[in-house]
Amino acid sequence: MRVINHATMKDLEEMDKLRKTEQNKVGFVPMSRWEWQVTYRSQTLSVMKEDGEMVGYIFWTPGLPVAAIQQLVIREDARRFERGSELVDQALEDMQDPQRYGVTCRCRLDLEANLFWEALGFEAVREESGGARGYPLIRYYKELRPTLLPLGLYLPYNVRLKNQRDGFRFKGV
Repeated sequence: MRVINHATMKDLEEMDKLRKTEQNKVGFVPMSRWEWQVTYRSQTLSVMKEDGEMVGYIFWTPGLPVAAIQQLVIREDARRFERGSELVDQALEDMQDPQRYGVTCRCRLDLEANLFWEALGFEAVREESGGARGYPLIRYYKELRPTLLPLGLYLPYNVRLKNQRDGFRFKGV
């Protein structure tokens, strides 16, 4: 049986073990950051368990007007069974706020996960440098509710990907 809950302090060590198995694909988050999230913003850290065993987690930060998914990790043997999309759906539900218009995430250009984000309706808005191991990153954006701001207004043409939609140039990102 598959269950998604907000993370507790008891979950953090298991999450860290899972992150370490995927450390070649995801960035490092210190344990102290997760402890703070569990204490003060528990809805931003969700874990998925099957038969009591952790198979994945999602960590997001609640910016306004745009939230950011920081990490999504699914155990390798548990991928391709809708687990990732269920965790993202839970996070999108938790992100609902009248002042929040969208959510963003980044993914290394060389990872298969880019297809995952696109399948969930996230749109590539720009390529960024600074990815781990020298790979560029793709910034994705998903609208949570309509905005009056024209998306293309904030993204200069010289940083767009070929055939990509106009998108926000998020301040501070």
